[in-house]
Amino acid sequence: MKKRSLFPIILFVLVFVVAAVARWQHINAPIAEWFSWRQSDTAAVGKLYAKDGIDLLRPRYYDISRIQSGIDNPQGLRMVEFPLYNASFGWLYRTFPQISIEMWARLVTALLSLGALTALYIMLRDEMGEAAAFFGGLFFALNPYVVFYSRSILPDMPATSIAVMAGLLAHYYARTKHWYWLVGTCLLFAVALLIKPTVIFYALLLMYFIFKGASSKRMAGVLIVVVLGLAAIPVYWWRQYILQFPEGIPASDWLLTSVNTSTGLHSVFMRPAFFRWILFERINNLILGGYLTFFAILGLFLSNKKGYIHWVFAGVAASYLLTFQGGNVQHDYYQIIITPALAVLIGAGVHFLLNQRGFGFRAVRYLSIVVLFVLGIAFSYYQVNPYYNQNSDLLLIADVMRSITKSSDRIVVDAQGDSTVLYVAERFGYPAIYNELETIRAEGKAEYFVTTNSDYKQKLDGVYPLVFENDKVLIFSL
Repeated sequence: MKKRSLFPIILFVLVFVVAAVARWQHINAPIAEWFSWRQSDTAAVGKLYAKDGIDLLRPRYYDISRIQSGIDNPQGLRMVEFPLYNASFGWLYRTFPQISIEMWARLVTALLSLGALTALYIMLRDEMGEAAAFFGGLFFALNPYVVFYSRSILPDMPATSIAVMAGLLAHYYARTKHWYWLVGTCLLFAVALLIKPTVIFYALLLMYFIFKGASSKRMAGVLIVVVLGLAAIPVYWWRQYILQFPEGIPASDWLLTSVNTSTGLHSVFMRPAFFRWILFERINNLILGGYLTFFAILGLFLSNKKGYIHWVFAGVAASYLLTFQGGNVQHDYYQIIITPALAVLIGAGVHFLLNQRGFGFRAVRYLSIVVLFVLGIAFSYYQVNPYYNQNSDLLLIADVMRSITKSSDRIVVDAQGDSTVLYVAERFGYPAIYNELETIRAEGKAEYFVTTNSDYKQKLDGVYPLVFENDKVLIFSL
């Protein structure tokens, strides 16, 4: 009996270890980095779960303003994604408080991203071979953009990872025809949709594998309806349930077509600006570092006899980007969902190049691939590395707020809607001056006003007591 080579296993272990080490960097960093405002909103739900107990039906955060929903939110309800991700790291911190809640949250994200890496590697290996799996996996393991968001406290990577793992189970169904793989697919996809409904586009991947594995087109149609229908029931129930709490539901219509600017909302729907920002600024420059775009494009031209997984992933990415055009232009973390598709296309591009004998010696092709990978990673790193920079002033202000105020005090923070300092200080309040301070004081909605604008010292002189002052922050009693 011919012994199975250990080389493929060694390659996978190498990629996995590289990914784990990369994600370990800054794993215990506080939330004062890129997109800290969005990360702190997610982390706040878990932190309050750890403090007050887990109530999945009433997720809360520290922002009690009307900024997100347009309705007063005195309880700080956060009715967005079903809080499974938040509850996971909240429970871990509550059970093992020796590790910070930020580290627990980042670890959960990192571990799930490693699960996605494993799923992508297996699917690429089975569909295209070891070279595609190695280089596609290496991209997902080491790409600076993917690495940063694989240890960030956002629901996007956990949901995307679970959706990809659901795709792997559907892949196993296509290969084995065993029904129990579809049960797992349905359960995982239901969880993914609850954590972030925008991963719904990965239904295309599940449909592809179910169609590939079913005994007939009729049976495929039935299985697709059953699996996807059952997976959608929990998220449908959750979305119906949260309608009872409109004050906790952020406005989201703009995500489809528009971006927020200093002059208001502006539509980018199918405008040249959308395609420039997404294709050139984000995908080409930020994520692929310019050089890896070659493989992603090349992957689209691969005609693979084993299957069309690369085209299906491309369809997932394209349909998602074209649906949420405003959100994808507004925030770069919205592209987290397409990173598995980019990994698959890059793997397909490498596979295509290596099998073109007219492109020169195979050794030269491998050398070209390595050089382009190094350049792509380096140029992406140049742009992503500043994302890790910590805002030390924010941490200092939060420390001052904790020492000056009581945990029951509500605070108005002159932060233009950024609730990070409220999260770090563990104080409920308003992350912007939403009304005249005199009106806020008269209504009894807040006890303190915090600002970094030194002009307020003169404006409020003799009106409200200045209880703290340094070169970073002013705190007034209301």
